[in-house]
Amino acid sequence: MTHSRDATGDDPRAALLARFPLSRVSETFHDDMLGVLPPVHIQGMPGFLVSEAVTEDVHAQFVERGGRFYGAYVALRDPATWITHAAILSFEAVHSDPRVLDWYPDDADGH
Repeated sequence: MTHSRDATGDDPRAALLARFPLSRVSETFHDDMLGVLPPVHIQGMPGFLVSEAVTEDVHAQFVERGGRFYGAYVALRDPATWITHAAILSFEAVHSDPRVLDWYPDDADGH
């Protein structure tokens, strides 16, 4: 899938996705997002999406797996960006003791 680039040649969607990469989040953060707006469940996608888009097709996705909670910005129309069980296993292999986010990382009051 190709994406439009801005005048500097940068991909604004990639920059937005990078603002909230796959991260471990608190159960409270996960549950708050589950209850803030009606969640969107998509067949074949673990967890749920916050129904209000961050922009265009970018949404926040949250997943519970093995008693741990995860979140990230993902592109709805690009399954390669989704939080999958394989992505979680890779994340855990690289991050033995990750910081647990209480809110979005790009929010100054978030942690």
